[in-house]
Amino acid sequence: MPPFDWFLLTTVSFVAALVQASTGFGFAIVAVPFYLIILGSLTAIQVSLMVTLVITVVIAMRVWHAAPPALLGRLVVGTLVGFPLGIVAYRHADLETAKLAVGLLITGFAAWLFLAQRGRPVVENPATHPFADVAIGIVSGAMTTSLGMPGPVILIYLSLLATGKEAMRATMLALFVFSNAGAIAFQEWQVGIDGATWTMAA
Repeated sequence: MPPFDWFLLTTVSFVAALVQASTGFGFAIVAVPFYLIILGSLTAIQVSLMVTLVITVVIAMRVWHAAPPALLGRLVVGTLVGFPLGIVAYRHADLETAKLAVGLLITGFAAWLFLAQRGRPVVENPATHPFADVAIGIVSGAMTTSLGMPGPVILIYLSLLATGKEAMRATMLALFVFSNAGAIAFQEWQVGIDGATWTMAA
């Protein structure tokens, strides 16, 4: 890969890591579109999964204990169900389809952020919605293995639950550790990750 492409990748990774560290999410939202353009292949999603996992583990170690166990558990169950659905989509996608899907996802997420009501009440112990928790987990799991982007749907859902900031951040980070690790395992098992991709991510 040309040196300038390496420069672009590391610069994008640095900026995306700053966003992730300050907000608890956002690495994939920033990195994946640029990775797809720079690398010109779906390998970009695998690289993003690996880098995001390392960053998330480092941050999550400090806050994971604040995640509501029952909520997190149901999201994890849903994520497991969603993994194979996302793999099916990944195996049948091409680069242009992936770019379109990522673009639509980011546009929709940005629109939600713009339109979302401010000053929503914070609830220390939000009402439980077991079926919704699992359903959102399924969507997030599918988005992780297909696009490497588990975060948007989780952030929107936790915001609608009026989860407190600390609990929201902890839940997202704890789930992302599981999501990214599981997605990497599914990618390796079902698609394969070559040595060059591991090296690039490292």
